Amino acid sequence: MSSLRLAAGAVLPDSAHVDADALTHTEVRLPESHRSAALAREFTRTTLTGWGHQSWQDAAQVVSELVSNVLLHAHGQPVVRLVEVSTGIRVEVSDDSPRPPTVLRSGHRGLGMRLVERLSTAWGVSRRGRGKVVWCDLPATPTPIPNPAPA
Repeated sequence: MSSLRLAAGAVLPDSAHVDADALTHTEVRLPESHRSAALAREFTRTTLTGWGHQSWQDAAQVVSELVSNVLLHAHGQPVVRLVEVSTGIRVEVSDDSPRPPTVLRSGHRGLGMRLVERLSTAWGVSRRGRGKVVWCDLPATPTPIPNPAPA
């Protein structure tokens, strides 16, 4: 089980550093509702196309997975924050639970975080208030997902 992955040699960037590098950012607070993952996908699509990104599907998938994790495994209203930086998009989803997500390497649970791992160049968890923020960095141009090695 792994609860955190960073790109090789990467240093965990703090929010102040990311904000200083931000070209623009926006966020939305979602209800604790089964519809929130769909709302988050639409927010992501609308935001990224408004910023001129033609490829928004990876970001929408990651946001959907992270919001679903909040609804299934944490508590509090999910807050989605999208930050445009020169290298791509940072996705942040925060909630009121301090418990970090886990990536399970076998079985059917934990598949969402494995997808986040594959689509992102780096991801992690930081404390925010009484809860946490799960963040990931997506490249400006999405890269194809490699086929997993047979188990």
